[in-house]
Amino acid sequence: MPVGPRSLRSILSSAATLSLPLLLAACGGGAPKGPIDGGAAMRHVEAMVKIGPRPFGSAELAKTADHIQAEVEKLGLKMERHELEHAKEKKTIRNLYTRIDGEDPVNGPILMFGAHYDTKLAAGHDDSSHNFPFVGAIDGGGAPALLIELARAIKAETPKPKANVWFYWIDAEESVDWIWNDERALLGSDAFCKMLSETKVMPRVKAFVLLDLMGSKNVKFDKDAESNSSLIELFKKAGDRLGIADRVFPLPMTPVKDDHLNFRKYGVPTFLMIDFTFRIPAHLQQLRPNQQPQQRDGYEQWWHTPDDNLDAMDPVSLAIAGNLVIEALADLDAFVHKK
Repeated sequence: MPVGPRSLRSILSSAATLSLPLLLAACGGGAPKGPIDGGAAMRHVEAMVKIGPRPFGSAELAKTADHIQAEVEKLGLKMERHELEHAKEKKTIRNLYTRIDGEDPVNGPILMFGAHYDTKLAAGHDDSSHNFPFVGAIDGGGAPALLIELARAIKAETPKPKANVWFYWIDAEESVDWIWNDERALLGSDAFCKMLSETKVMPRVKAFVLLDLMGSKNVKFDKDAESNSSLIELFKKAGDRLGIADRVFPLPMTPVKDDHLNFRKYGVPTFLMIDFTFRIPAHLQQLRPNQQPQQRDGYEQWWHTPDDNLDAMDPVSLAIAGNLVIEALADLDAFVHKK
């Protein structure tokens, strides 16, 4: 999961002004009931992590793509691939997507859910501190695993959404350079959006919901300043109905760079569902001189470190995230039909 320097400083500044009672409020609440099986999602994560590090262009990521396709096809869905070689990187982008048809599969509106499945490249850097086995359980595992479970649950929905629902597994999200580089990041979604535009599909995409950094203990959902305000309100109300209001946007709004920005360039209303603030270890916080690192009890810090492993995860958190999406589904369906 990326964040530009401006975004990271905004996160730290906002966090510094947050009151302790509000922070502690995010620690409350259990898992709401719903059709999402956190244990099933966790098993998908375990299978991906077992493959090992999965950076863009690697044989391990190609194996992960095959695994995701096999799991999706077990659901009775057809997986489609958008594959091409990136001209500058000379690596193959493997975007995966499947669809659940709505009332008008050819011309009807599309509600799209996405999640990146590549992991941060943590090998071959000049700085030896950036080289370590990085399996990306939360960052590159949790969200794409949850997407499989969401596809299962939404396929079984009665009644089904009127909109066409697409699920998109995104390649090449992470910055190839260790420090965020706009020219070498979000490459998969950039290529996918160009394809959707060239094939005249993009005008039908009326909402894009991006999931990232899913499955951490004591899950919360950050309010992203780059997301559509109506969709932010829609998910807030869904959290209220589920009884998890303390977990949905408990912190001040901050901007985050992620794959939803490529869709936003084409005029698509987007929503980023992410648990990022307070997850950054002190040595990666890009602190100014004399600035204190930001951390709070209850929020483990694992971002882009070896600590992002299965031990850092909680199946209950995956269930909470997935059931929040399901709770919002009817409102999302109505939203895309208004556009």
